Amino acid sequence: MLETKGEGRVLVIDGGGSMRCALVGGNLGQLAQNNGWAGIVVNGCIRDVDEINACDIGVRALNSHPLKSNKKGTGDKHVPVYVGGSFIRDGEWLYADSD
Repeated sequence: MLETKGEGRVLVIDGGGSMRCALVGGNLGQLAQNNGWAGIVVNGCIRDVDEINACDIGVRALNSHPLKSNKKGTGDKHVPVYVGGSFIRDGEWLYADSD
């Protein structure tokens, strides 16, 4: 998905709240920035935190984890994602700050 034009949107990734591995790393953060994404929200973990923080996009996740995931190339698009007690639906606006 991050290989497509972001057009200022935020990608929400449903990792089911898993803490077993990271779903996004520095390379994907850079790809998102290069393709015009505004940010990424991960219901799970990220890695390469310093690289992601250097990108000009907002990234929020539950935690960081050094282990990268096995990429299977599957997933659903444009479906509601349950994060932190609320559903995030396609087309909704997201706002975030440092807290």
